[in-house]
Amino acid sequence: MRLFSIGLAGIVAFGLAGNAFATETSIPGDWMEVAAGPMFTVRAPPGTTFERIRTGDAFAGAFHGPGFDLSVEFGYHRDGMKLPEGAKNATETKLVVDEKLGAITKAAAADPAHPYFIGLYVPDVEKDLLGPLSLVVTGATAKTEDQDTVERIYQTVKFGYKN
Repeated sequence: MRLFSIGLAGIVAFGLAGNAFATETSIPGDWMEVAAGPMFTVRAPPGTTFERIRTGDAFAGAFHGPGFDLSVEFGYHRDGMKLPEGAKNATETKLVVDEKLGAITKAAAADPAHPYFIGLYVPDVEKDLLGPLSLVVTGATAKTEDQDTVERIYQTVKFGYKN
């Protein structure tokens, strides 16, 4: 029985390591870490930048990269994902983002120049006396390949904000 337990533990450890390795290798080696201020980082294609935008009650900004511009809101009481007007065929995929539950939403956008909407919503990054601190990132792309790139970026979010 003891040998079985050791063998089972080895198989589980190898499986977890394999999953972690698969995730790491799915991100291209030339992608770089881009910081959204002290709030979070992402891994993104070379040339991607973050621009801070001042707003009243939230940390806001935009990631600019090859084939995408992503609006960021990080603050208290952010509503769920809001689709652009005229968006159709929305799908939502649940995921875990840096140990936080979230969802990626994809839809067909009405803008013919950028017909592929993609958003990330993490409703409960932190909680304190003011309530839940949430992350909302949205963008639209011209090509499905760019939408796939943005989805991979969303999967690399690492939060730096701690109360």
